[in-house]
Amino acid sequence: MNRATTEFVSRQRIGHLATADRSGNSVVVPICFANGENDVLYTPLDSKPKSVAPNKLKRLANIDENPSVSVVFDTYSEDWNKLAYVITFGEAALLTDADERNRAENMLRDKYPQYETYLSVGAPIIRIKISRSKSWGLVSN
Repeated sequence: MNRATTEFVSRQRIGHLATADRSGNSVVVPICFANGENDVLYTPLDSKPKSVAPNKLKRLANIDENPSVSVVFDTYSEDWNKLAYVITFGEAALLTDADERNRAENMLRDKYPQYETYLSVGAPIIRIKISRSKSWGLVSN
């Protein structure tokens, strides 16, 4: 991502993660996230209430079948001269490297104080390696 895109994404509090299974059946969920280095995003499986156990989430099953994902970040304003979005495209996987997972957890806790309550120590974290992005309206922000 270029600098303007990275700065825009860094200012956002939520994104919307799109995943699809191998048949193309998609699901989009809002996510909290942290920016890592080298165009990487991290999003945890936190302990906020869910309709199923975290390891049964559709997004995880989709990522296991089809790691290609996209994340949308946007801002809305009644003044449409201030509208903007970034769509990132990349590959997702659960983090397996313990050191990177711990760094990601610390970044997430720094960004979201709520994770002192809603993020279990050692919780699974999804790593998204961004391969490309597109944006619109960043100049007006």
